Amino acid sequence: MAEPTQSRVVAELRRRIVLNLLTPGAVLTELGVAQDLACSQAAVREALLVLAGEGLVVRAGRHGTTVTDLDSDTAAEILDLRRRIELRGARRAIRRATAGELLELERIQFAMQSAAADGNAWAVLERDMDLHLAIFRLSGLHAMAPILARCMLHTHRFRLWAPWHQRDLTETAARHRPILDALRDGDATTLARTLGAHLDTIVERAGNDRRVRAA
Repeated sequence: MAEPTQSRVVAELRRRIVLNLLTPGAVLTELGVAQDLACSQAAVREALLVLAGEGLVVRAGRHGTTVTDLDSDTAAEILDLRRRIELRGARRAIRRATAGELLELERIQFAMQSAAADGNAWAVLERDMDLHLAIFRLSGLHAMAPILARCMLHTHRFRLWAPWHQRDLTETAARHRPILDALRDGDATTLARTLGAHLDTIVERAGNDRRVRAA
């Protein structure tokens, strides 16, 4: 079997962390990950550097690498930042979207619905990110896209961890339909209101001010 590339190692570790298969505080060693994924330690080392850049792990030299903690205060700040970035982008995107770009957004949303029907939580999450990023890229604010992508990763990670806020996959997919309808109709007011409400209900934050750590 061919050795996984660095990108495949990054993708697999990212999936495990965001789905909380690797829990907050978990210690990752290059040797252990390399054995688990049947790859070289060099590939793992480079992958961990990428994940550290995304804020998913903390590198501490010879002390190893740990999965970052989850806490509701940080999650709230990330959600607020994400909301500001996306709403600003949406106001610009609605003036720039072409018929071909709208068709591509529909394709992504259909793929999300199909993944939900299959019960594939990770594929739903990936298509969710694809859709939001595709809408944002229509704004032309390209320098902000990597920041938004990072916010999305942490938003999803916290949402999936939160025992008080779990949503059926088909409902998750369906929640994006009104956003696309408003974008297609060129209705900036409705788009801002719909997208804002969507982002405000990703995670129910009221009354959840405790720090979330690995048991």
